[in-house]
Amino acid sequence: MSVVAARKYSDRLIFASDSIRVSGHLKENYRITGDEQGKLFEVNGLVIGGVGLIMELSFMQIFARNHKPAAPTVEAVLDFIVEFYSWAKSKDDSFSKRNDYVIGIEGEIFRICDSYLVEKINEFAAIGAGEHFALTAMYLDKNPQEAVEIANELCVYCSPPINIITKQVNVNNRE
Repeated sequence: MSVVAARKYSDRLIFASDSIRVSGHLKENYRITGDEQGKLFEVNGLVIGGVGLIMELSFMQIFARNHKPAAPTVEAVLDFIVEFYSWAKSKDDSFSKRNDYVIGIEGEIFRICDSYLVEKINEFAAIGAGEHFALTAMYLDKNPQEAVEIANELCVYCSPPINIITKQVNVNNRE
């Protein structure tokens, strides 16, 4: 369920997510006020978007308060996610890996899916039930907000409101 879209521009990273929450067969729309656990958040220098179980995403938000990848590389992000899974299992022995993530760090975007597949994103990425709609929209040069709007219209598992995080990139430090 859900959708998170991210796009890398020369001077910024933009992330957008929908806000659907589902419990059983009940769909609840809500507006994030800062107190709720959302699908898209900024913590400890990271922007993290996730789709899947809210319990795992809540664990990720707690974990990321004091942990982050050592560098903006595939290897460092993989090490971060392996450490996260181990940490989460130590907190709840019934924990299992189910979510997909997009993570922004130091001007780079990474997509994590199927537990351990980490990909560096050079242009745009999306995850979740609305992924194909969002990817198509961004392929057609829509921004992440527009991509999530389209996914919300076309995918029964996505719903407004849209949450957006924009992270400026220091172009002087880029190689």
